[in-house]
Amino acid sequence: MSNICIISANSLENENASRNRVLSFVNSFLAEGHTVNLISMDHAGYQLIQHDHFTHLKIPFIDTKIPSFIKRAFLEMRIASSALNKVNELNCDVNLITIPSMFLLHLSGLLKGSGTKILDIRDLSWEYLDENSLVNRVAKRIFTYSALLNFKRFNILSVTNDHEFEYVSKHIQSTQKIVKVPNGVAQKVFNELCTITENATNVLTVTYVGNVGLAQDLSTLIAVSKQLPQVVFNIVGGGTDFERVSAFADPKQTNLKFLGRKKFDELIEIYNHSDILYAQLTPDFASAMPSKLYEYLSTGKYVIYGGVGVASNTLNKFEQVSLVQPCDIAVLKTEIEKVIASQSYKGISVQNRMLIASQYIRDITVQKLVSEI
Repeated sequence: MSNICIISANSLENENASRNRVLSFVNSFLAEGHTVNLISMDHAGYQLIQHDHFTHLKIPFIDTKIPSFIKRAFLEMRIASSALNKVNELNCDVNLITIPSMFLLHLSGLLKGSGTKILDIRDLSWEYLDENSLVNRVAKRIFTYSALLNFKRFNILSVTNDHEFEYVSKHIQSTQKIVKVPNGVAQKVFNELCTITENATNVLTVTYVGNVGLAQDLSTLIAVSKQLPQVVFNIVGGGTDFERVSAFADPKQTNLKFLGRKKFDELIEIYNHSDILYAQLTPDFASAMPSKLYEYLSTGKYVIYGGVGVASNTLNKFEQVSLVQPCDIAVLKTEIEKVIASQSYKGISVQNRMLIASQYIRDITVQKLVSEI
């Protein structure tokens, strides 16, 4: 059996998507009899799990939820450097770097030892940088070049979707292996989401759950909430764009609720009292597939998604889904009215749950990578 180190630059305590993917790796490696070390940016008192063959090591927490791109980049570089230095103290047989924190990839040359090196790509985050300024254009080119160069340092690379598979395949050597490990939901989480039923109240409710960042641009949803006062709109979560988008809200509105971050058991109740689940990504993020959408689909509730690209293509496999152009207030308003008027939101989609169960349960999909160790 191997001594494995998983390296994350995220705060797993606070970031559900990162925690869920890491947890699936940890549990699967432990189930195979391996010893697992985890490095993440969390407070000393937080433990991902308790297990005799699991050790959770921490690097100092640094808040990177700031608007300045340059300052955030330096902070993330500092976090990545700290994580990789700690890895080198352990001398593990297998080192698995999981990103979207691209600086773990950019600084992967710091990783010492001759053991197996694995890169788990959850996002091509360097591709999301806009090119609206000279600084951003230069940064994007540098980060892209660095990413492609550092791919070659890894024995195995895992990706989450076909777009990432094609992107990475073009830039690795024949001796390297690439495997696809789709995002999804854990079996335990899926089982709990399957307990959700139709909204038993008479209050029509549209709910957004997830990160409140520039990628989501929730100003679209807030603008629509002003035009549909008979519908309740929930925004559950927080992030770097919260202050900006919340300023769009009318202080006198009674149908718009900012609920903040919630624990999973609290989310179950919110989902139960919702009719439509909403998500959006701006066109700059066309190659992303938000893991939150798998959670939405597992509830069986109606989903409206504003976006193009990978996520839209994936959602086309499911029923009770509306795909609309992102960042278009009129289109979103019309679609919500249409779904309500037709009562398409009524009922729970058993078909969607069955598709998630067959293709997107993390405990199963992660075995594609675990079996390579």
